[in-house]
Amino acid sequence: MSWLGIDIGTTNTKVCLLPEGRIRTVPTPTDAAALQRETLHLIAEVGDGQRIEGVGLSGMAETGVPLGSELEPLTKLITWRDQPGVDQAARLAEDIGHQALFARTGLRLSAKLPVTTWRWLADTTSFLRRTRLWAGAPDLVLAALTGTYATHLTHAQRYGVLDLRRRTWDEELLAWGGLDRLPDIAEPFAITARTTHGVLPSGTPVVLCGHDHLVGAWAAGVREPGEVADSLGTSEAVVTPSSAPVLDDVLRLQGISSGWYADGRRGCAISGNGAAGGLVEQRLAYFDRDYRWLVEVLDHVGPPSDHVIAPYPNGRQAPSPDPTPRYDVRGAAADPAEEMRALVDALSYHARWMAEEQTRLLGIEWRSTVALGGPTRLDGWMRRKALASGGRDFAVVHGEATAAEGAALMAAEVVSGQPSVPLESQVVKVFPQLVDQWNGEAWHRFHKVVSEPHRPT
Repeated sequence: MSWLGIDIGTTNTKVCLLPEGRIRTVPTPTDAAALQRETLHLIAEVGDGQRIEGVGLSGMAETGVPLGSELEPLTKLITWRDQPGVDQAARLAEDIGHQALFARTGLRLSAKLPVTTWRWLADTTSFLRRTRLWAGAPDLVLAALTGTYATHLTHAQRYGVLDLRRRTWDEELLAWGGLDRLPDIAEPFAITARTTHGVLPSGTPVVLCGHDHLVGAWAAGVREPGEVADSLGTSEAVVTPSSAPVLDDVLRLQGISSGWYADGRRGCAISGNGAAGGLVEQRLAYFDRDYRWLVEVLDHVGPPSDHVIAPYPNGRQAPSPDPTPRYDVRGAAADPAEEMRALVDALSYHARWMAEEQTRLLGIEWRSTVALGGPTRLDGWMRRKALASGGRDFAVVHGEATAAEGAALMAAEVVSGQPSVPLESQVVKVFPQLVDQWNGEAWHRFHKVVSEPHRPT
């Protein structure tokens, strides 16, 4: 049996075939029709000659498009990075309030929430009046395959209008955003629809799997409280499963979101750092260096750098949200190699800080971490993350299509009824003496430098 997994990512769209391991990637189009067309082409290419038993779909959150009367896209994809509704987010803070929004949705108020985008569309364009349906990025591919529009629970919970406890739309928040024409919510671990498009045999089961960070974490074997996933890419997300979603406002004050996990049974906490792999790439480009050079720079791993960097070019999201830090991505460096080592060390320590705050506030003992995503190919970075994790177990799932593979695994489990085996991970071994050095004065120095007193909103 073969299973297709699809991940609509911020940068790239990936389609994989399991167990064969075939993977194809294209840059994610910004046009909704092009996204559907390119993804169907990838599906046909990857699945050619194979008997596909089921398809799993995952993708980025907080990204979508208004569709008109004939379900035609009215705009380009509006992504989580565009954030047009800055003024509307400020108005939402006045009308509903930061704390009240979190208490209902588990989300920190932000301009990347689609509810602020809808209000912006209503305030500045005629598109909202013409909108028949709002569709997220994975929802568009589901519709292209099956003719059905639906959105996964873990995507619905990122819109800013889902009552997290009841798992239904919040009428007041829908009215505030001005859009109640949303797809049905697809419950996790269930067949969402069956194919009608000729790219696959008619009737092939399709499973919406959810937010790609969560699907990747689940695929990596992070399925119980005490296990932490570190999902690395252009940005970084630290994900901690919990017994249920926790809506204590102290999480919001620390920049942590709460929601349902990929399985729909457990809750989870998520912290984000928008400047991880993307920040490293920016500095490499500024220095006119490439990843081969960086591999050599990071190859030797000893004590952490004496140079402490606060790795936040646009402020810190979590913990202790603070808009003021500004790491200069185009600033000169006396020694580019030493700065890159210091930057990766700082990013590694920051991931530890996010995980420690999540597990502390959830009352969970942090036992282990699994890292996944593109930067896992940099062994020197992964050894630094292992050393920075405070002596806890640290493993890596190699490969750049973990969410797509996770979607295939989830589809296989749903359709076949057989429990899936997590993707293979490799334990990162480090010297205990080095762990002591990374866990001592250097960690406290980093924490002190980047966590100056602040006053959250």
